[in-house]
Amino acid sequence: MIIYNDTTLAFIQRSEVLVKEILLSMGFKVNRSRFFHNNYFYPIHIVVFEGNEWGHFNAPFLQIGLNQKLIYSAKDSVLRDVLKHELAHYITYVRHGEVQPHGMEYKNICREFGFPTEISDATMNIDVSNLSKEGDLTSERVIEKVKKLLQLAQSSNPHEAELATMKANQLLLRHNLDHLKGEENETIYLDRLLERPRKDSKMVAIYEILRHFIVRPVLSYGKNRCCLEVSGTLTNVKLARYVAEFLNRELDRLWEVVREEDGLQGLRAKNSFYTGVARGFEEKMKASKATFSTEDQKSLILVEKKLDHDVRMIYRRLSSSHSGGQMDERAKSAGVARGRNLTIRQGVESSGKKLYLT
Repeated sequence: MIIYNDTTLAFIQRSEVLVKEILLSMGFKVNRSRFFHNNYFYPIHIVVFEGNEWGHFNAPFLQIGLNQKLIYSAKDSVLRDVLKHELAHYITYVRHGEVQPHGMEYKNICREFGFPTEISDATMNIDVSNLSKEGDLTSERVIEKVKKLLQLAQSSNPHEAELATMKANQLLLRHNLDHLKGEENETIYLDRLLERPRKDSKMVAIYEILRHFIVRPVLSYGKNRCCLEVSGTLTNVKLARYVAEFLNRELDRLWEVVREEDGLQGLRAKNSFYTGVARGFEEKMKASKATFSTEDQKSLILVEKKLDHDVRMIYRRLSSSHSGGQMDERAKSAGVARGRNLTIRQGVESSGKKLYLT
């Protein structure tokens, strides 16, 4: 998961300076934010993440990731070695495309630029034992409570379902208000979900639904890749992953149901159905939030403004996203009906910390 705060931004700036120094020593031409190789300019893009590895290179997005614990545990000489290791992956990808991560192509790059064995073998002299745990107990408790309330929202009793949805919204709002009051330098997390070769209507529908969970979803594009990124507080981002993984399966299941029951078919009908589900869920959430007290509605505006401010640390420019093309109105109406009754059901968590839903 990628994180942003004032500390990580300062660390990114420091790391970018080191990357430029390393690239210059390797013989590359470097400008403000890119380096030149084989007649192309490539971006120098660094992010900070929380996880169980010191660094990684994300090829589709041409992005180097550094573990946040390097901020406090790595001297510049050690950080340079981590950066050299990831730059070797970067140059390998630029020259050879997708190959074995530490195969001959990678080792040849390391030899070409005179990187020592501990860099090519990734055997950095860092105590890795402190990477074994991550997470936040308060966050996990809030997520579990919200999950249970969202599951109650599938009750056949309309009043009970509406009350559960409202309580889930209020709980999430209260948690965000506590963070807003308690931390001036709140850490912002970013997670990448649902990677695809290109944008599709289901991804856009999930994007629209996640907007109601106090995160900022963004459709991000890399080389032959599109993914859904969500950013916000740790609790909200974890909950968004849970919801997104559920929706990725549930939307397909709902489509198969209406396709058989209503005789719908074709890609236009399917895309229209997904758009309708997002519209119906939006109507449901607006109706729920309309029951908030005046104080809670003001608080929600405050939380949303803070989120907008924080997200500007991550994205310098943002544009809106929408699905184009003609709609199949019958399929869209069927989607709206399903969206109004959509419930986020409980899933199971694997040992790998990712949520998979049965």
